[in-house]
Amino acid sequence: MVTKQGTFRPFEVPDEREITHTDALRFPWREDKAGYFLVKIEGKEIQCGFLANNKMIFELRGTDPINMIKEIAKRNLINLEHMGYISAELMIAKQCVDSGKPYVQR
Repeated sequence: MVTKQGTFRPFEVPDEREITHTDALRFPWREDKAGYFLVKIEGKEIQCGFLANNKMIFELRGTDPINMIKEIAKRNLINLEHMGYISAELMIAKQCVDSGKPYVQR
């Protein structure tokens, strides 16, 4: 066991902890019955719309993907798997804004 210094306090890393190597894992796409998100970039702004029954219910606009992710989590509309996906997409969109590269939602 190793003890490391964290940002706020020391923490332990046991030798016998569970470790899962994720590179080879595959997760089939599953529809979230609550709805889905569409993400695009307009100028330097990220736009993220939530659709249910193919109707946009609300749209988030901004430059900070963390605030968008927190707002989506606060609304508690989607499952955790979908939350992971949209969080990653918003971070990719932010990287594209910052680098000037085109963004295409996956």
